[in-house]
Amino acid sequence: MSEYIRKRVEELFGGGQLYCAETVLGLIAEAGGREAKDVVPLATGFCSGAARTCGQCGAVSGAIMGIGLFAGRSEPGGDYEPCYALVQEFLSRFNAAFGSINCLELTGCDFASEADRERFKEERIVVKCFNYAVTAVDMALTLLREEGYLPEREDFIRSRLAPCGLSCGSCLAFAGGPIQRHAKALQALLGENFAAYAKRFEGMNPVFENYSQFEVLLGFLGQGSCSGCREQGCLFLQCKVPACCREHRVDYCHQCEEFPCDVHGMPEGLAERWRINNEKMRELGVATWYQGCCVRPRYP
Repeated sequence: MSEYIRKRVEELFGGGQLYCAETVLGLIAEAGGREAKDVVPLATGFCSGAARTCGQCGAVSGAIMGIGLFAGRSEPGGDYEPCYALVQEFLSRFNAAFGSINCLELTGCDFASEADRERFKEERIVVKCFNYAVTAVDMALTLLREEGYLPEREDFIRSRLAPCGLSCGSCLAFAGGPIQRHAKALQALLGENFAAYAKRFEGMNPVFENYSQFEVLLGFLGQGSCSGCREQGCLFLQCKVPACCREHRVDYCHQCEEFPCDVHGMPEGLAERWRINNEKMRELGVATWYQGCCVRPRYP
């Protein structure tokens, strides 16, 4: 079981930022490169035994939604059987581990009762819920990876985190990244004919005089032309880091015995950032560093 998952569950759930179903769904979403903030609200009503109704365990509900996020059918009429099979297997494994998938049976608390809510806090029953959440995330991700819906976590991070420590996954050119997804969504919302409307709007607001230039930029951002430094090489052509890491058979510069070196090919300012990034990765661990990259602006 991943220590990283436990740490994140304790951080989010234990820190009171999110509850069981929200935490589980959010972590599964993150593991597949989705933005947790977009899906976490879907899980809120499933927390505390389906909103204090003594219903299904929230960790179980979050995991089912997480499985559906990646294995569910993406269009009307699509095949739902693969998702059903994964959910059935998940429920079987969770039930075998804990003897139930029901919140009341797992915690012994009816969250509609104020007395039980107080007992839940006083007796630290929440510690059990941490374990349910960690197990639910771990089981769901294992199933999704076994069936090829998600890569292993190390491979996923490697595909989105450059050897220099910068986030390829957040880059404006990254295929499937948040910038591409949002650009394409905006293109779809505006539609193919918005240029004609922008022309009409110029009389109301001169900002629309620049729409043609914006349309070109939006089209570029929506392309997502790059699959990351390890595949295509850095967009900064003078950068020698990816090739150097391949030569030294390491994933990140800080793993090399020669780090820090002068082979990076970067100008002074970028070289300093490269050095600091890798020192931080070495100190915090790659997974923790990557998680921090996901919540920071790519272009500070």
